[in-house]
Amino acid sequence: MPIGYLYVTESKVDGMFYVGQSSRIDEHSVATYLGSGDYFAQALAQYGAENFTKTILGYFDEQADLDYGEVHAIARLRAHGCDLYNGGVGGPRAQRQFIRAMFERFGVFPTMTDAWLAAVETNVQEVRALIAKGAEVSSDDFYVEYEAQLLQTQDLTGECPRCGAAVGAVCRTRTDKPSRNHVKRPVAA
Repeated sequence: MPIGYLYVTESKVDGMFYVGQSSRIDEHSVATYLGSGDYFAQALAQYGAENFTKTILGYFDEQADLDYGEVHAIARLRAHGCDLYNGGVGGPRAQRQFIRAMFERFGVFPTMTDAWLAAVETNVQEVRALIAKGAEVSSDDFYVEYEAQLLQTQDLTGECPRCGAAVGAVCRTRTDKPSRNHVKRPVAA
């Protein structure tokens, strides 16, 4: 039985793509969910859902297959010169650890799009093992990386009226863990 699916959403306005995975496989979610990455969410709010088309790339029975599929799809699109809303490489929770491991093993970075794709395609089992290692990080390490990603992708130009996060600081959960911006946080002009 599938645990999730891989999809690509394309903008009819700017031709950019968003690759994602979802574990919500009920009919309504599959039909309506377009993605949630930070850059993609901004485009979705700006252009409206009617200006995006979603294609299901496949359903997967194992998380390892789903993660590898996402890494491969993002690498393939980037190597073919496509612009993506994805800020990362896909796959594991700790992408910096995965990227570092890919460089140590294969001498490639995601910005080396052709070489990165070649490493992903010709070393499937090794790449899958590196993805799995990246998924095994501690919660503390995950939140350190997550906060670094939020600092790069979130609009932090105004205070958050919901949680009180200051300008330049990410929103926090009740347990003081970083979280996405709250909806009412001011958006940059």
